Amino acid sequence: MMDGGWEDHLHWSFLGEHVLVDGLQLDSGWSFFVASCMTVCICFSERLLTYAISKKWDPFARNRRPSRVRTALWRTCLYWLVTFDRLMYMLVGMTFSLGLIFVAITCLAIGQFAIEYLECGPEHTLRDSENVKERLLPSPTDDRFVPDSTSSYPPAPARSNATRPRSKSKPDSIFIHPNDSNLARADAAAVQLGLAGDTERVKANVYPADEDPWEHGRGKEVARELLLGR
Repeated sequence: MMDGGWEDHLHWSFLGEHVLVDGLQLDSGWSFFVASCMTVCICFSERLLTYAISKKWDPFARNRRPSRVRTALWRTCLYWLVTFDRLMYMLVGMTFSLGLIFVAITCLAIGQFAIEYLECGPEHTLRDSENVKERLLPSPTDDRFVPDSTSSYPPAPARSNATRPRSKSKPDSIFIHPNDSNLARADAAAVQLGLAGDTERVKANVYPADEDPWEHGRGKEVARELLLGR
């Protein structure tokens, strides 16, 4: 127990503590009722100003385009007021009166409930859904992909992130003419220089000196053999 009817611990008694102003002392039920009403006003105004700051409320920005300086001054004034309210109910709690502390906590909780209820309204939910990007649909090849039968529309096919396998440099079904093949050209040059013999790509077609390179009467057969590579 300290001097002046004030205790430095939580209590329920009316010990004549001053509540914010000189003329208000907790010495009766009536003074407690007046102090409670003042605490209710402080707590509700703090919640209201907090909601206005979070929504960037500005009543002067409806008819004309506000300047940056005026907007900053307005929001600073709101912050000044909400900080003043917070300090006031902190000083109310410093009376250590459990009755006033419970009144302050209850009012702050009611104000927060009202804010949360307004935030969950349909207009806020629609606005938030428009600002949030839709998550990409999972790939049908993903093991975690489970089709939702309750969906109101069929999901669009998602692009697969798997990379395409690299194709062969020369598939077996593609024919490359010897004139366009560097390997065939190299083999032909080696045959002409006498550095190598016949290969599967190039035939030397060297005829003996004592025989004719072209046999009379077999022109078509020789030409067909040359074209077929025999």
